[in-house]
Amino acid sequence: MSTESVAHLKSRMDAVWPEFRSLVGSVPQDEMETPGVLDDWCMKELLGHVNFWAQKGARDVRAATAGKIEEIEVPQGGAMVDEWNARAADHGNAMNAEAVVRDLEVSHEDARRALEDATDEAVSIEIEGWTVGMRFAEDTYRHYREHGEQILAWQKQMETSEA
Repeated sequence: MSTESVAHLKSRMDAVWPEFRSLVGSVPQDEMETPGVLDDWCMKELLGHVNFWAQKGARDVRAATAGKIEEIEVPQGGAMVDEWNARAADHGNAMNAEAVVRDLEVSHEDARRALEDATDEAVSIEIEGWTVGMRFAEDTYRHYREHGEQILAWQKQMETSEA
């Protein structure tokens, strides 16, 4: 069983989000389409990806809370994850920079709100070796931290290449 209670999940989200949001805000609008943040992805693609997973985390917590575990879709292998990621990145890239950042805020708030109605029992439900809470953490605040590190590295690389 997971030690990730609803209170723990909220606490971690609240701790990690401000730094990630600040990093996103530090990227100038005219650099949002510059590739290289993550492989050949630009910021808009990365944010489309982050938005997708935060939204998935919110849906999964809501399904678990409602007792509808069958509605939680678990990717069956790396190819499926790659397909979801590619679609999410394309969706982000098709948006203007302001809209994709606005969606980032909306998806984060939606994930945070999903926890408001959740119970510790719901986030402790195990599906294919992972609890709902573990999946939620990976889809939200751990994801923010991972991609925040990539944004920082990209920004440093951009500074170095401009010098």
